[in-house]
Amino acid sequence: MELQCDICFMQFDLHLHRPKNLPCGHTICNECVQNPALGRKCPLCRNDLNGDPADLPDSIALIRLIENAGAPPLKKPRTEGAEVQRLRRGVEAGRKVVELLQLVVPKAVEALNRQLDSSVAQLRQVEEALELQVQRGRGAAGVEGGDPVAEQLQLAGKLEDNLRLLTANECSVVAVEADGATWRACSQLGGFSDMLRPLLLQLRADDQLEKVDVAPFPATPGVYVGPPTTTVLQTTKDDFKNGHLNFTDLFRDSLRWRNVRCLISSYAGGLEELLRIVAPHLEELQIGGVFGTPVEHRHRAQPSAMVEVMEMASLKRLRVRCDREVNGVFPDLPLQLEELAIQHPRENQLRCLERMSRLHSLAVHDYLGPNMNFAPSQHGALRWLGVCLNQPHKATMMSLIHAYASSVEEIQVVCSVNEKVKKGFYYPGLGEDLAGLHALRRLVLERPRDDPCTNQVAGCLLQCRTFKSFLPSHVQVICYTCYMPVL
Repeated sequence: MELQCDICFMQFDLHLHRPKNLPCGHTICNECVQNPALGRKCPLCRNDLNGDPADLPDSIALIRLIENAGAPPLKKPRTEGAEVQRLRRGVEAGRKVVELLQLVVPKAVEALNRQLDSSVAQLRQVEEALELQVQRGRGAAGVEGGDPVAEQLQLAGKLEDNLRLLTANECSVVAVEADGATWRACSQLGGFSDMLRPLLLQLRADDQLEKVDVAPFPATPGVYVGPPTTTVLQTTKDDFKNGHLNFTDLFRDSLRWRNVRCLISSYAGGLEELLRIVAPHLEELQIGGVFGTPVEHRHRAQPSAMVEVMEMASLKRLRVRCDREVNGVFPDLPLQLEELAIQHPRENQLRCLERMSRLHSLAVHDYLGPNMNFAPSQHGALRWLGVCLNQPHKATMMSLIHAYASSVEEIQVVCSVNEKVKKGFYYPGLGEDLAGLHALRRLVLERPRDDPCTNQVAGCLLQCRTFKSFLPSHVQVICYTCYMPVL
């Protein structure tokens, strides 16, 4: 049994975090009771705390439980599952985050106040120097002093630089962990990101930030100038026997696979060995028939092949159709991807999207797992998003769309024209659902193959107009099949 304070999340004990009963009935630890920031009010219900906080009584029931080392378990504890272990790690990390923030936030506020006081003092010095020079220029009597000293002129230049930093439009941040893992963000300054502006001034005051003059990149003699040299390996039906890749014959033909940068294979069986060989140079990969390929080519990637994909450090673009019939666990996706198209993804693979800082193009089709919620993206890189999810997974689709609301400019959604023909992909309220996407420039409606708009043009146009009525005037709504824009 965990006995912890609801304010600081620390375990109750018999000393610093001794449980105290408040007049309103809530219980918090003694350290939180003594915190002056509470303003003599209960932090949970905001009722006034009458009297001296030091006189608040102990929680006798909790004291007895602590003295007895907690209540005895009623049953023998079972082995914790992976979900419980992950939640427990999250709780431990969250407590440490709260502890660190409780230490860092007051220091940050103190540093900001010092920064403000320093800027005020610098302003006064420059104002006094300016006033003195103006009076000397007018020939005022009794005005003494020579030209501004170098320190005052330097200070004036520093204030100009500070103003440029505070009015900057964009800030890039790179954080490196102890094990070498790197976090990157390129943030448009404004709103919540404005908290970065004082940090820029502090870094400059500490001589850790310097201005870099941008100059044209000079041409280097001897460097190849011309179109990209891309090596593509595309497997054919002849490369496979009994559904598996004949790796031996392919390996003998080294001209086909040496230094390959793009691999396209409509057939997925037995690709593991080939993927290991081409992994060091591979930048683009397509496995299986993806999104509308003929039935005879709809081969699906297995977990064993996706294990090799996960280890590809140079991979930038991935199109893959995972096998929906496999009950086993599929591995995570590479986090450095810039473009991703995935069909039948698993839940853990979609969770990887939240950590892909370079992803600018994403297509997700036919997710069949439990509905998911996505946190707003902190990367601001995604510009194009395509989704094909049925009505039972609408919550997942809308959460994914709104996670990229700050950056996505074009969204392509599989949506039926008629509810009677393809009810599972009919979204009559889609325009209203997308009304809050301020970066959106174009909405493209893709029609299911068994519900084309060719015989229902009027219904298609009416649907586009309805969606358009909920969106800003600059957003274009078109049908992918007939490409009929609504102006």
